Order: sequence, then C-alpha cells, then structure tokens
Amino acid sequence: MLRKQISIGTIIIIMIVAFHVVCLVSLVSFLKWISELSEFWETQLGIMCLLGITVFVIICIHTVEAWTWAFIYLILGEFSDLKKALYFSVVTSTALGYGDITLSERWQILSTFEAMGGLLLFGVSTAFLFGFMRIVFSF
Repeated sequence: MLRKQISIGTIIIIMIVAFHVVCLVSLVSFLKWISELSEFWETQLGIMCLLGITVFVIICIHTVEAWTWAFIYLILGEFSDLKKALYFSVVTSTALGYGDITLSERWQILSTFEAMGGLLLFGVSTAFLFGFMRIVFSF
C-alpha cells in the first residue's frame, strides 16, 4: 500500500505543480498585456489594481489546488462529505495541521504530499508576489 500512496502522491503533486507554474506564467503574460493597454496601469491606482488582481489570482490558484486534493480524498473514500474533505485539504496544504481530522492509515502518507506541495507552492507564490512588487515599485 505504501508504494501505491507514493505513486499516486507523486502523480498528483507533479500535476499540481505543473498547474501552478502554468498559471503563474499565464499571469505574467496577462499582467504584461494589460499594463500595455493604457497609461492607467502606471498610475498609483492602476498599480494597486494590478497588485490586487495578482493576489486574487494567486488565491484562486491555491483554492483550485485545495479543491483538487479534496476531491481526490472523496474519490478515495476518506471522507463522506465535501465540507470535511475541503477542510482537511486546506488545513493540510497550509501546514496548519490541527489534527482534528486525519486520514485513515491506508492513505496517511498521501496527505504528506499535499503538505509538502502546499509549503513549496505557497513559497513560490510569495516569491512571485515579492518579485512582482519589486518590479512595480522600483524607482
């Protein structure tokens, strides 16, 4: 069973990392495109809007990833309802780890992939935001 958890976890994490990277690269393209449309984006209000859009998109990316893990836990039969599966997924991906809900021993190792991925991808998103702000606020 360990081999199955590692295989499934590896496949899922590869897909989620690929999704995350594609989304961030697409976000860069969108931000370049939108900033060239008008001088508005060079104003203080425009810059605040770009920053707000960027943060919103990053939150959406992480939300899709948490929902993906939640549906996987449901498919595997670890949870009977979406609310608990989503709660567990968000707590796991953020490394908050309350421990009030856990997976059965059969799938415990799988959740460690979500935790590792969450830590790494939140770090990537944070670095992306800092890089974006460095470019936008450079004088």
